[in-house]
Amino acid sequence: MKNIFKETCELVEQGARFKIDFTSRTLKVNDNIIIENGWRDEGEAGIDDFQGVPVLQNIEDLYHEYKHSVPTERSESKRFRYFKALKEHDLSDEDMLYGTSRDLAQVKLELYFLLCVIEGKLVWNEGTMGKWFWQSSYDKDLVILRSWVDKKENN
Repeated sequence: MKNIFKETCELVEQGARFKIDFTSRTLKVNDNIIIENGWRDEGEAGIDDFQGVPVLQNIEDLYHEYKHSVPTERSESKRFRYFKALKEHDLSDEDMLYGTSRDLAQVKLELYFLLCVIEGKLVWNEGTMGKWFWQSSYDKDLVILRSWVDKKENN
């Protein structure tokens, strides 16, 4: 059975282009629609490897990897980004030497987030997450909008 998370990450690592849209719950890889409106033809989400750790903690870990990732020409040319990453001149020497490519880190973070929402593993809880957005206490740059999670907020 197809593992959407793993296979998509492998394709992006090999140079594939991708586009993820949180509000329409869509994933495109090289202009092929993999997930549309939260529905996929085949395959498992592939996020079970992250079990045992709370979803928001996984998102914080993936965000840290993304924030400190090494930009590429392709990642720098994107007009829209859901999450903020450091500019190349703000990265440490360690980030530049050992950091993940920004494209791979971005797809890992955004796809994990999307799949958690689709699979019902990330559900908006106004009591703990706030009315309109959730902000990480670990890194204040990590913000998740309610409209990305709660489909009712998109209408």
